[in-house]
Amino acid sequence: MKFTFEHSGQVHTLELQMMGEVLRAVVNGQVHETPFERGQPLILNLNGQPVKVAWAKDGGDTWLHVNGRTYMLRRTAGGRAGGQAAGGERSLRAPMPGQVRKVLVQPGDEVAAGAVLLLLEAMKMEVRILASQDAIVAVVAVTEGQSVDKEQLLVELEPDDGG
Repeated sequence: MKFTFEHSGQVHTLELQMMGEVLRAVVNGQVHETPFERGQPLILNLNGQPVKVAWAKDGGDTWLHVNGRTYMLRRTAGGRAGGQAAGGERSLRAPMPGQVRKVLVQPGDEVAAGAVLLLLEAMKMEVRILASQDAIVAVVAVTEGQSVDKEQLLVELEPDDGG
């Protein structure tokens, strides 16, 4: 299966092949192969190091947890990037049900694209909610320890126009 994903405003290609008991993943042309058994954790060999990978699907989005970081991969329509990058989202919502572990920002804070805004625990994973762009935090809609539902508003951002 071949996919094109958008992550942080960049388009990436991913091709997955099962070859017997080996999963072959080609990411942006770089080949990664690993033994794979259904129901067992996926461990990839990245740069010579074994790395445990956990994932969850949500419609066209796939959440990956790799090396203590969580990434959202959004499948692009028609296998190519759309006109507007998904990285400009203003309303950041819970990707899945979970519990807010730590809130790292408050309204009025200036944040850079990629900054961690809060930590959410879901499915025994730590999901980092990241700023999608340089912005000012307008609303923090949750508190530490609060349980959240899928798609519940977490943080609202206002674009930082550099002014």
